[in-house]
Order: sequence, then structure tokens, then C-alpha cells
Amino acid sequence: MRAALSSLPPRTAWPVLLACVFGLAACAGTAPPAQVGTLADRVIDEVATAAGFNGAVVLMRDGVVVHERAVGLAQRNPDRPFTVDTPSDGGSLAKTLTAALLWELVAEGRLSLDDPVTRHLPDYPYAGQTLRDLLTHRNGLPDYGAFEDDLKARGVLHTPDLLALTAQRQPQPVRPPGVTVEYSNLGFDIAALVAERVTGRSVAELWRERYFVPLRLQGMFARPARFADFPVPRTVGYRRDGAAWVPHDSYDGEGFVGASNVHASARDWARWGDAFARGRVMEAERLAAGLRAPMLASGLPSVLTMLSWYCDEARQRCHYSGDYNGFYAQVWWDRGRREALAYVSNSTLPAWRRARLTRDLIDALAGRAPAADATPPLRAIAQSDRPALAGRWQSPTLGALELGVAGEQVVLRVGRGEPASVFQVARDVFYVPTLDLWLAFSGPPDRPAMHLHSVFHVAEATRLPAAAPTS
Repeated sequence: MRAALSSLPPRTAWPVLLACVFGLAACAGTAPPAQVGTLADRVIDEVATAAGFNGAVVLMRDGVVVHERAVGLAQRNPDRPFTVDTPSDGGSLAKTLTAALLWELVAEGRLSLDDPVTRHLPDYPYAGQTLRDLLTHRNGLPDYGAFEDDLKARGVLHTPDLLALTAQRQPQPVRPPGVTVEYSNLGFDIAALVAERVTGRSVAELWRERYFVPLRLQGMFARPARFADFPVPRTVGYRRDGAAWVPHDSYDGEGFVGASNVHASARDWARWGDAFARGRVMEAERLAAGLRAPMLASGLPSVLTMLSWYCDEARQRCHYSGDYNGFYAQVWWDRGRREALAYVSNSTLPAWRRARLTRDLIDALAGRAPAADATPPLRAIAQSDRPALAGRWQSPTLGALELGVAGEQVVLRVGRGEPASVFQVARDVFYVPTLDLWLAFSGPPDRPAMHLHSVFHVAEATRLPAAAPTS
């Protein structure tokens, strides 16, 4: 009798099945929950075994959990297990909240994207910049590393502190030559501060009123500056050091919120994605307009939109991620299938596995066995090796690529898209944040192959011969 009962779909799946029976959900071509669970568990087991994944995964369809699972520990010594309701640092996923809030304030006539930032923040150091520059990564503001000594000295830094320090130092915009879009964390923090000045309320209150409460994001919160003030036990970030796990954690004293510093469980992040998949996050035309508007010309079929989601060409499937020390989180949603998934991790998920894990879980939700990763062994790239990789490349699927190297700076241009900065994140892996592309190389130095991964793209490129000099 126990075996017969265990073959039934999990209790959380019955609302989906009943909705399909009564025509309340878009169920054509959807995999049954039991099949989804079997496939998803294989993916989770594999990444936990091979890559040390600790965290939680939630898959949803039409607002109902189809499968969920947590593995590993949220804290070590003393040990505390991860659950699907364990809040974890969401990193840059906070940008999707900030972008949604600002987009709605603009639609309500309380702001304009063309407002000079100094209209709302007189101390902002770049007088010619607008709110649009903050939200499209065109501000060139310094990243958080510029304020590490200040954080150590003061103990706590809030967004007005970062703004005041930037104004005092008045640095030149931080961008490589030729790059006009440089991924900016402080730009989103400043944008959130603009929202606070316009409304007279904290961004945490605005998020709670507009999103957390109506969408039942019950465990999502903007973190307090001090660890001692966390409302729940705090998840700790780790990395592997040989056979041991050592802390690779967030920093105490971070009181700036907007680009990061939102904590949520996998279940809450999945609900956030579901709100976009089912059009519940904001008024339909407002949502469609935000997804249509690109932040930049990527040169790819996919693009980063004004709502801070990387979306496919049709703007039906979108995703975003958060990465901070040991923490990694991902949200993906599909408007056509009314599906969403999310996972959170505190175990420094290897860079080359991140997009692949998302694609594997998408496959599982669709009832497909994940495709094998056919990438050959990757080559470690030292800084001295980078100039040899510069030049023109050609991909059968992504077209023309150009990789430029100047000292420590690497820039990629896809087709006629805008040049984008490339950052080395591991010995053998690079990341292009404004394009959401992971790059790696294989083969001998004289005949290298470029490998490009994202949630939407798995591609290879070969280097073209250097153009002959003109007489």
C-alpha cells in the first residue's frame, strides 16, 4: 500500500492537475509533476555531488509549486539545514525589484527617466547624468570595492554615505575606452535613493507595500545593516578549500539597498518570477513596455531590458541572477508556459555550471532530460595569455565577435552591439555581465576555440585570420 501511495503526484501538484482538468491552466504540452520531480532530482543530485551545491530549488507552473527540494547546510558549526524557505542573499536580483519600482514611479508621473539625478540628489557628482543613466548602467560610478576601507573605519555604510563619499572624491566615470555601458551596482543604489526622496519612504517600505505583501513574498526582506539585527537566522556563504568548507560570506555593516542586499528563499524568488510569468507584478501594458525597452544594444537576440531582466527576442522568457561571494541565486520565468523556477545557493557554485544548471532545470520543468555538456577541457588563461586571444571571431549561431585586450581590460563586441567589459571570474572562465555571457577557451594557443554560454545561448566561435595590412 505504501508503494502505491508513493507513486502518486506530491500534494503540491494536485492544484495543477485539477486546474488542467477544469481548463484553468495552460497545460498543453506540460510534463506531469512526478516526471518533473524525477528529472529535477537527477539534476540536483548531480550538481550537489559534482559541484558541492548547497541550497534550494523551486519549480512552479501557473502559480503552483510543481517540485521543490533543498540540500545541504545553510550554516555550519553549528549545522543548520537548508530548506526551501531558508532566506539567502539574493545579490543582484535586488535590481529587478528596484527597476520595477522606478518603472512604476515613472509610469505614475512621479519621476521621469530624463530627470537629472541632481534634481533629486543635489550632491550627485555627475551633473549631466539622468535617472536613465543610473538604470541603464551608463553612470560609471565606482563599485563597492572603492569603499572597503570606509566600511572598516565606520562599521556601517548606508547609501547616502556612499553618495557623499563619491561626491567628495568626484572620480571620473569608471569605464574602459569605447565602453559606454559598464555594469553598475552603485547606480541602482542611487536610483533606489531617488525613489526614497521622491516618495518620502524607505525603499524597503515601498517594496513591501507594492510587492512583498500583495505577491505573498512572505520571507523576502531588505537586509538590515548589522548582522545582529537580522529578523531570522542568517544564511552563511562558503567556499571549498580542499576538503573543508570555509566562510566566503557577505559583509557586516552593508546598509545600502537597491542593487543588492535583498534576502529571500527559493520559494519567494520563484513567486517573484511567477508574478512576471502570469502578469501579476504590475499593470499589463506597463509590464509589456518595460520588457520591450532595452537597456543597451547587445548584438544578441537576447537583451537586458529596462526591468532588469535578460529576455529572449520575443520577451517571453526572461531570467536574472545574483552573485555575491559564496552566494548565487537565479530566477527564470516563461510567460507563454506560465512557468517559473528559482534556486539559491551558499556554496560558491562554479562559474561554468551556473547557466547550465538553469538550463537543466528548465528542461526538467518541461519534462526533458537535460542535454549533456559537450564542452572540451577548458584552458586556464593567465593575464599574459589574454593578448593572444584578441581579434575577430566567428560563431555559427551568434555571428561576428570582436575581442579587444588592452592591459588588464578585455572588451567583447557581438555583431553591431555595444562594446561590453569582460571580467575573469576563474582561472578558466570569463563573464560579460551586460550581455550575461560566460566565456571560456580550449585548444592549443595557436588554434584556440571560444566557448560562450548563457541561459539562452550555447555557442562556439573560431578566430578569424588577422586582416592583411593595407598599403
